[in-house]
Amino acid sequence: MSDELVSRAEGGTHYLMLNRPHRRNALTPDIARELARAIDELEETGTAQVVVLSGAGGHFCAGLDLHWFRGLGAVPDVPELQHGLRDFQSAVLAIVRCPVPVVAVLQGTAAGFGLDLACACDMRIAGRSATLSSAFARMGLVPDGGSTFTLPRLVGLGRALRLLMTGETLDAGTAFDIGLVEEVVDDETLDAAVHRLLDKLHTGDPMSIRAMKRLARAAEVGALEQALSAEGALQLAALQSPAFHRRLEAFTARTGSSTSRP
Repeated sequence: MSDELVSRAEGGTHYLMLNRPHRRNALTPDIARELARAIDELEETGTAQVVVLSGAGGHFCAGLDLHWFRGLGAVPDVPELQHGLRDFQSAVLAIVRCPVPVVAVLQGTAAGFGLDLACACDMRIAGRSATLSSAFARMGLVPDGGSTFTLPRLVGLGRALRLLMTGETLDAGTAFDIGLVEEVVDDETLDAAVHRLLDKLHTGDPMSIRAMKRLARAAEVGALEQALSAEGALQLAALQSPAFHRRLEAFTARTGSSTSRP
């Protein structure tokens, strides 16, 4: 496992932390694939009762690292784009298929695919510094991590479409009010709040909790796979569009080297 994904077990909890603080934990296909593999391997070992997914350096995940995309050249190779999209989507599917609960711990930025990751998790707890944004529409893109499917299930269709289409940024309190996160605490007490939740989860019988997740989420796996397939096809076209490349150049000009979303 690379240094960009920190993995450690502590009792019945397995912690996975995105560790690219210099990029606000923006993802490349390699890291997404590594995250998916790490989650899939938990089922093989059978020792984890809960997974905690977080980001280093005060941010959860700023989405796709556009440095990776720009590295593909002015005319990206379509098969490479397809492989990249599959790698990103594999992380979302791994979270939903994981037999134990996956808890997202949100601080700072959760944007674009970072929001998709958070929506895929079973529970979300946020520090007050957390901001959540879809961001895709602002770049001429579409979601590719399943949020056109998962977000309406969390907050309702109208709120989901507003968040997706406007790209507006929600603070943690607003995210709580609409049901996007289940708890908001001061950042200084976030670790303590996470441990309180973990204590409650560990109190339950592991087999019961596994069964509850399977019953609650099994029916959506097939529908999510279809949504990811449709999102991926539309995103592939969007990534090759002149509109996206114009917006990418404008974004890069505004932010300099900080190209790390959505």
